[in-house]
Formats: sequence, C-alpha cells, structure tokens
Amino acid sequence: MSSPNPAADLRLARAYAAKHLPWFAPALYRCNIVLNKLVSVAAIDVNYNVYWNPDVVTLIVNSTADRTRQLEELAFIWIHEISHNLREHGERRKDIGGLPQRWNCCADLEINDSDWPGTRHPTLFPPIVPATFKLKDGELAEWYYRQEETNQPETLVLDCGSAAHGEAREWEMAGDGQQLTDTQRQIIQRSVATEMAKAPGSIPGNWKMWVEHTLNPKVDWRQLLRQRLSTAIAVGSGSRVDYSFRRPGRRQATYDPIIMPTLSGSTRNQLAVVIDTSGSMQGDLINQAIGELYGILRSAHQQVMLIPCDATDYAPIRLDSESDLRRIMELPGGGGTNMVGGIEAALKLIPTPDTVLVLTDGYTPYPAEKYATPVLFGIIGNDFNNHNLPPNPPWGEDTVVRVEVLGGRR
Repeated sequence: MSSPNPAADLRLARAYAAKHLPWFAPALYRCNIVLNKLVSVAAIDVNYNVYWNPDVVTLIVNSTADRTRQLEELAFIWIHEISHNLREHGERRKDIGGLPQRWNCCADLEINDSDWPGTRHPTLFPPIVPATFKLKDGELAEWYYRQEETNQPETLVLDCGSAAHGEAREWEMAGDGQQLTDTQRQIIQRSVATEMAKAPGSIPGNWKMWVEHTLNPKVDWRQLLRQRLSTAIAVGSGSRVDYSFRRPGRRQATYDPIIMPTLSGSTRNQLAVVIDTSGSMQGDLINQAIGELYGILRSAHQQVMLIPCDATDYAPIRLDSESDLRRIMELPGGGGTNMVGGIEAALKLIPTPDTVLVLTDGYTPYPAEKYATPVLFGIIGNDFNNHNLPPNPPWGEDTVVRVEVLGGRR
C-alpha cells in the first residue's frame, strides 16, 4: 500500500535515526526536507537541504511490511547524506581536483562501511562499499581515489549532490532552500563531534579520527606545504633569472641612447621530489606521500622529477601529470633510510631543479649544511619529535612542514 505522505515518513525516519544515533541529532534536525523527483534517491547540498525522490521513499516503505525495517533503511540514507556534509567531501574533492562522479564514489566508500546501530542498507538500493571494488574498509576517500579499481564508477554511483562533490546540481535550490553561513556549518560539525566524543566505544575508527580533527584543529599543513613550496620555487627560479645586457630590451627605442638590460634565463619552474621508500614508510605513510605528490602534480602544472630513495637513490622518474604517477605500479625500495643520497641525486639532475621536496617519516640522516638550492622537508606522521625532525640549525622551521597521516583506521 502506497505511503500517502513521504515527507511524514522521512520525518519519522529522521527521529528514529536521532534516537538510535543521538550524536547525529544536531545535523539531522538542521536539515531541510525537499521532495524532488529529479533526484535518483537522495542528495544533499552544503546548506543541509536534503533532496528526496518521493517515489523512492514510497518504494522503500512498500518494500516490506516491517515498519522498523522501513525506518532503518530510510535512517541509513539520512546518515549517509549528512555524513557527506560533516566529512566536508565537497571541499576535499576541490582540494585534490578530482572528477566529481568518481570522487562521489570514493566518498561513499569512506562512509558506507560504518556499521551504525538502528540503520540497515536499503534492499532496493544497496550502497557501494569497499568490497564492491575488492578494496579494504576503513580508508578515506583520497586513498580510494588513488586506486585503479575506482576508475569506472559510472554504473555504480548515485549522485549525492554538491555536499558530496562540490558541484551544484539542477535540483538544488538557488534561493528557495535554507542558506547556512560557514559559522553555522562549523557549529553543526562541532556539535556532532562533541556528542560523538562522549560515546567513543560506539564510534567506527575513521569517525574517531574525524572527531579528533574537528575538536582539536591543527595548522592547515596542506596550505602551509603549498605556501612553503611556492616560496622555495620562487627563490630557486630567481637564481636562474637575472638582468643582462647581451640582448636589447623590447622597449629599447623608448630609452635610446641609454641601453637597458633585459631579464635573461629560463623562467620554467623545475621541481624534484625525493620520496622515502624505506621499510618504515610502508602502508599509510607511503600512501600519504604519494597523495601529496598527486596534489603537487595537479596544482603545479609543471614537470616533476621523482626520485625514490631508501638507503640509496633510484633512477629518476619523470612525471608530467598525475596520470603518469597512476601508471607506476610500485616504487623501488624497502631497505634502510638515508635521504641525503636522494637529495644529492636530485641536485645532480640536468637541468638543476629550483627546489627539492623530501617526503619522509623523518627517521633519516640529514644534510649537515644547507645547499644553494632550496630544500624543503615534508615530515609524514602523527607523532613529531626531535628524533625525526631535521636539526635546527641548519634547517629552520621555514624548511619543515609536518604532514599528518589521514588514511587508515586508528
């Protein structure tokens, strides 16, 4: 028998979800319900407008006579949609420049493996989970995005809206839905995280990590890494460019008879990245290093020379785009650790790089002196101490960025 009021079913399912998962209540009750048949199942925008296809709601309700099961399935979708907003999936997709649909797939994998009491996967609309792609549970969307298995998600993924991938869809209201400020959205996040922190035994591992990052925000190391890298490249490239009288300036006629110098030298940025591939950099650490390299290739729009290094440096690998990195099946290494050899190999490249970025867990010997070419260290991990940071001097704070490990359950 058809449900006469899908909106009433949704409100009841929302209350049911809030009862069983009370930490989500601040987000659930801030949502605005919008019925729209343009949506495949459900979607959410950054302002917590949740768009539901009323026909799908009716199908779920009519699929079983068990009222509890109806509510469990709708509750699963409720939690799924608000999770996209809470986990800032739309903003994170823009950070890596990922394809919206593929990112939506990977964001779904990040949240669908959580087993929340009081929810059940919808029978008629089963969600994708890591096992769908024969991948492991517990990783973040950025990790799933780097896996070749998620390259073709078109037939598997439903569009969850701008909160999931950052791209506004036609069903999203331009001015009729509720509009939230950044502060209001942050209050919702912190409220959920605060309540979730009170029940750690019931929280999946990657949500515990989200709670920690939300309640104890640290320096935005991604932005800091970009700033430091940009500065280092500018300093390095500046050393190759200077004024010269060997060729007259384009506006020489304006200054005649005075001869004006012109800038001479290559202005093309040249970057070398040394990645620590020693035995201590396996698993999440090497994945994080490769993830940072993806971001560099995507944002820098320049050639990068990659040098894998453990106790010895390996042959340089030329990377013109992130797709080149994706084709590399495995980086050589697995032995001891000495990044000095990798740095010096990078400095011998022709042409000499403007900057050398070293991505390592820090448990390596460091050069005793600075080089003429800027060298920047990205120290990867979650525990930073004097044993794995470059000695200061000669390596000051302006040459070091602490890169947090985001992937994996803790």
